[in-house]
Formats: sequence, structure tokens, C-alpha cells
Amino acid sequence: MLNLDGLWEFAWTESLSETPRYDSFAAVPGCFDAAGLRFNRRGVGWYRRKIAVPAGKQRLVIGSFGLHAAVFLDGKKLAESFLAWSPLEADFTAAPGEHELVIRTDNFIAGHPLFMDRYDFYGFGGIFDHVTLCPVPAREIRRLEVLPLDHTTGEILLRIDTDAPVLTVSFDNGPVRRFENARELRLQVPDFKVWSPEDPVLHTVRVNERSETFGLRTLDWSGPRLKLNGKEIKLLGVNRHESHPEFGAATPDFLIASDLLRIKQAGLNFVRGSHYPQRKFFFDMCDRLGLLVWEEPLSWGNRSEELAVPRFLDTLAEQLELTIHTSFNHPSLIIHGFLNECASDSDEGVRAVGRMMEICHKLDPTRPATFAGNRPLRDRCFDLVDIVSMNVYPGWYGEEPLDAVPAKLAEFARLCPEKPRVVSEIGAGAIWGCHSEEPFVPWSEEFQAKYTASVLRSVMDDPGWSGVMLWQFCNANTYTGTVFKTGRPRGFNNKGLLDEYRRPKAAWRALKNVIEEWKNSSSSK
Repeated sequence: MLNLDGLWEFAWTESLSETPRYDSFAAVPGCFDAAGLRFNRRGVGWYRRKIAVPAGKQRLVIGSFGLHAAVFLDGKKLAESFLAWSPLEADFTAAPGEHELVIRTDNFIAGHPLFMDRYDFYGFGGIFDHVTLCPVPAREIRRLEVLPLDHTTGEILLRIDTDAPVLTVSFDNGPVRRFENARELRLQVPDFKVWSPEDPVLHTVRVNERSETFGLRTLDWSGPRLKLNGKEIKLLGVNRHESHPEFGAATPDFLIASDLLRIKQAGLNFVRGSHYPQRKFFFDMCDRLGLLVWEEPLSWGNRSEELAVPRFLDTLAEQLELTIHTSFNHPSLIIHGFLNECASDSDEGVRAVGRMMEICHKLDPTRPATFAGNRPLRDRCFDLVDIVSMNVYPGWYGEEPLDAVPAKLAEFARLCPEKPRVVSEIGAGAIWGCHSEEPFVPWSEEFQAKYTASVLRSVMDDPGWSGVMLWQFCNANTYTGTVFKTGRPRGFNNKGLLDEYRRPKAAWRALKNVIEEWKNSSSSK
């Protein structure tokens, strides 16, 4: 595999129809609008370089991009995609030798099938992740999916998409077994160990030339409690955006690793990837750290009229399918999500949620699926999902005082008692460095700290909740809002427990203290 990261020739145009002039340079990965001359500007970034192409079929892979990308070789378009934050692959065969590779990306919102101009996070442009080139085998294993069936016996199901008539299978570099004309194999992992947040042991399976890492663990959502490996689990986590003032959505691997280590070391066990597909490095880290993950395709607050648009639904379904297939073998992934805060109280919402649930159940019967709803008392889709998930902000957007938050959460916890329920978003804003001796002043670190502690204690002590995902890990770029409480001062969503540079607020310290108290109390019982 050839890594194509590094310095590329770069051109900037105001429209897709303009001819690019490569009069500058840009680093790959990187966002062209995160900082500098093109900060906050909408336009087109053209990345160009020469590549040495060997003989045979090749595959170019862009790990993640935004919002729209196309790939050209010697002026010929190889691939194009609007599935922002997703990987993009382009297969081609060319004469051995040097060729010109161009990757065109833009951050235009108008006309985008999934990203709307009012989404509460910034739609960056650029190449967010690594770019690689590798040969494609003549009879490749196009897809190899591992379905854990029984964590007590080590039984798994392999689903294999290939034209190869003979398959050779081995686990953890052990003995090789041979199978003919097989596309599904029910096998037992030799000398298996169970993957869990406390002991995230990984196995590998090799089928012909393809190797996949997986973890042996099972999920059960058949009753009112979510179970992992047969035991009830309480999800304690945060929502996290791939965002930084200097890097935009092209956050480097070291920053992703630092974020996830911080989350794990704080005593949390869960991360919700908001609100788009997550990168491979993110999942690799979560697999090894034992952090559980919710992943979802790109969508946010979609109204009933948007849910009725065929192009929107078809593109969302396409990205959901790609997301499921791409992340399938990561044991850290335990929840498939979609359609954050959609119009789930409408006919269009019922149809859209039903369609996405069908996709999830068809492609992956081993994980529960849900959407994060923000209208729990009038929602019409709770009967369709596996887990009832609620985005609620009592005491911040509502009129309730801070001391009324526990009672409000207790009320929501009684909804749909036959299914697991989670608080998928809850939080309050604070500006880093804004302090007040009066602890109930909004935007102060003290207010956010008391709010966070109250929420955590309410959910931890209530058996009606299977988990809580605080909004959010760190501040994230969004549109330029107002100075009012419901706005977005400085152009950030300021509900981060850390600020955009990862400086902890008082709420982060409060979170760690409450979790430590809760774990000490639980261990003493």
C-alpha cells in the first residue's frame, strides 16, 4: 500500500466550473477552510500530484472528505460522492508509469443532498483523512464481516463477498482450514477471549489475502435493559464532534487518540459520533481502549418536508449502508443511529425512520438501531426502534430551574418501559474562563458544572435509564450565532466539557468526581 499523504499542489476556485490554477500548496490530510486565507469561505479546493502507477488494477482510497469530492486521473473522472465524512474509493487500471491525480473537494451547502445550511455544526471542505493507493487482487475478498453469535462458546458467522472458489481461513495466525464455494461460514474461534470495556481483547481472522480484526462480544436489547455479554450495562459517555479551530474536521490521529484517552481515563465507557460517520483510526482506538460507540450517517434536525424528498432519503440510505459495512467488524460499535432530531412526530418521520430501521436490521442483526429524538412526549417512532433515545435539555433550553432537572429526567425515564432508554444528548453551555460566585448564572463554568453533576447523578441512580451521553466532549465549530443563551457565541457550540482547544472546564472536573464517587459506591455494595 502506498501512502499519498503530504504536500500536494493546490488551487482554489469560487465555483466548480472555473479552471484551476495550481499556484499554491496544501497538506493532505487537511481542511482548506478551517483557518487562514479561506477561513469560513465557501468554494472549491483542487489537490494535484503525480503518482507512479504499477501494472494491474489499483484502488485509490480517501479515508474521509467534506462535503463533496471527485477523483480524476489524467483528467478522467474516476469517482464522485456527496457522502461527506465517508470514505471514497476509486478503482482503475492505467498504463504503468507516472500519472496525474487530482482530488476536487468543495464545501458548498446549496444543493447538497444531506447537509443543510442550518445544521448546528460547520460543513468543512477538504480531505479529512489519509489517501492511499493499493493493488486490487484478481479474486479479492470484497467484504469480510464477522458476526459474533455466542460469547460463551466463541461461535461466529463469517459473511464473505467474493468470487473466489476456494477460501482459506485462519484465526490469530493459527492453523489454516480450507472451504470450497462458501459465502457464509459458522465457526468457533480457537482459544477465544471475550471483548469488553474492561478487557478489550481482539482476535484476527484471515480469509485468503484479507485479514480483519474483531472482538468477541454480544449485545441483548430484548428487554428494558441493555446487556453486553449477558450483563446489564450503563452507558456513561459523551457526544463528540470531529472539530478543532485549526484543523477543522481533519483532526490528526494524535488528537483523536488524545481525546479518546481522556474520555476513557475520566471513567466514561461510551462515545457517540456526532453527527456523521467516524474514521477508521477513531474506531481502531476505541476497539483497543474498550470504548463503546454509537455511529450515524450525516443528518440533523430534518423537517417533515425534507424527509419527503427522495434524493435526501436515498442518499441517507446509501450512506447508512456504507457506514454499516465500513464499521461492521469493530467491536466497539454497539449502536447504529440515524436522523438526529428529525420530525419523528410526523407521517414523513414514521416512514423515514421505518426505512432506516429496515436497513439496519437487514445488514446487521447483531446490533440495536435507533435515532436521537428531541420530542419525547409526542414522538410517533419509539415503537419502531430497538433503543429509545432522547435529546433533552431541561434547565437550559427549557424554563425549568436547575433543581427541577432530576424530576424531569425521571419523567422521561418512564416512557416506553419495555425497551432500553438512553439520554442521547443533554447539557448546558459555558464559556471557558467565565466564572461567577453565583453558581446559577448561565454561561458560567460553575453553572455547567452543577448541571453536569445533577444530570449524571440522576441517570446513574435511576434504573429506568440504560445510559447518558452528555452534550458534548469539547466545543465545536458551528454557524456564527448570537450572544443569547440559545445562540452560538463566537461561532462555537459552547456546551463542551472542554473548550475547543481541549482546555477542561469545571464541568469536566465535576464529571470525573461524580463518576469516581458512583463507582466507589457501587463497589462497596
